[in-house]
Amino acid sequence: MLIAVTGGTGFVGKAVVSELLIRGHHVRILARKTPETPPGDNLSFFRGDVVTGEGLEPFIKGADAVVHLVGIIREARGNTFEGAHLFGTKNVLDAAIAARVGRFVHMSALGTRPDAVSAYHKTKWAAEEAVRSGNLPWTVFRPSIIFGPEDAFINMLAEVIRKTPIMPVIGGGKNLMQPVSVKDVAASFRAAVESSAHEGKTYELGGPEIFTFREILEKTAKAIGKKRIFFPFPEVFVRPPVALFQALGLPLPVTTDQLTMLREDNIRKGGDPVEELGIDWTEFERGIREYLR
Repeated sequence: MLIAVTGGTGFVGKAVVSELLIRGHHVRILARKTPETPPGDNLSFFRGDVVTGEGLEPFIKGADAVVHLVGIIREARGNTFEGAHLFGTKNVLDAAIAARVGRFVHMSALGTRPDAVSAYHKTKWAAEEAVRSGNLPWTVFRPSIIFGPEDAFINMLAEVIRKTPIMPVIGGGKNLMQPVSVKDVAASFRAAVESSAHEGKTYELGGPEIFTFREILEKTAKAIGKKRIFFPFPEVFVRPPVALFQALGLPLPVTTDQLTMLREDNIRKGGDPVEELGIDWTEFERGIREYLR
């Protein structure tokens, strides 16, 4: 199959592209910058931008399926949630419909819902609604926290833990998470590309274990061989300085929108049964040990 992948140069995108190539598919990647050296017979790059719609028509033309992975975890330099998640998805979807693509596989996020509180989840839900209302066979995936060699979350926690012997846990760390391996997410997307059995379905992707945020911190410290003291720190004291620094454009490890999401559990609660995907889900501790050390 010929698969057109947006976001194929990102953390999850690289894993999805690798999984598709291993299975013998031909893959196109849309990117703002393309490599000067041709990457290979089964892999090609197209210059374009999902937010502006530039380059989408030639990128998608002739594709059997589109895998749409583009997303951002924070707004910066004019790159907004609404632009990246909603407008970008609509542009890719319109181009796929015009090209009569046979399948549209979309990356959303766990916690997305009609009454979402955070801007991130609100725009992810709006993008889902656009996909469901489009005239294409679709599959939607909502992963929890994704871990893997180049992840932004666990690696960031590990870096902070390495540098400080005492670490505050915002809000006490009682909220629940169900981290999922990037290779399992990639296998899920591959399954949806290859089989019509997953069309019209929404899958919430979470690993085999549920942890509190504090337990995630403790297991990350254990994986890098560090003994640390964790203590609860009320969010009410964190939000004002974060909002101020954010308004000034200063870099921070967390945003006000992410603080809002930390109030909520991030675990599978619904969606279609993930057993249909046939994935052997990776355990969190085993998975992070493979790359954190």
